[in-house]
Amino acid sequence: MIDDKETCCFMNLLCRFVNCGKTYLLPVSNSEAVQPDKVLLGYYDDEYVYFIPSVVIGAANTMLHRHNCLPFNMRKIQRNLFALNMIKVHWILSGEIRYRPQKRIGKTRKRYITFYKEPLNSFMNLQERRSDR
Repeated sequence: MIDDKETCCFMNLLCRFVNCGKTYLLPVSNSEAVQPDKVLLGYYDDEYVYFIPSVVIGAANTMLHRHNCLPFNMRKIQRNLFALNMIKVHWILSGEIRYRPQKRIGKTRKRYITFYKEPLNSFMNLQERRSDR
């Protein structure tokens, strides 16, 4: 499904983070229910999963640093995810693509890496089936 190794590696790490017992995602409708003993990765609703870029990218790059690898080229990864129709983007007037569209969750408006829920779940299910082998 994903041809680029760097993008595939990032997505595999993202799946690990989501399935890790030390992290969690909150529903947008209940964004105030923080768990102090876990790391908040982002939020979700019926259509999207909103990942907090600093948390997800920071954790992924930390994993790479432990293995003496270079940090991810997030611009390239997000371009590939957009081409695979996995993330939502916004077009701005200058014709550029904004890979981290803004979303109001709770009382603040921040930028998130916004994944479409269906393709993300499909990828994660595929990864789970592969790891079960």
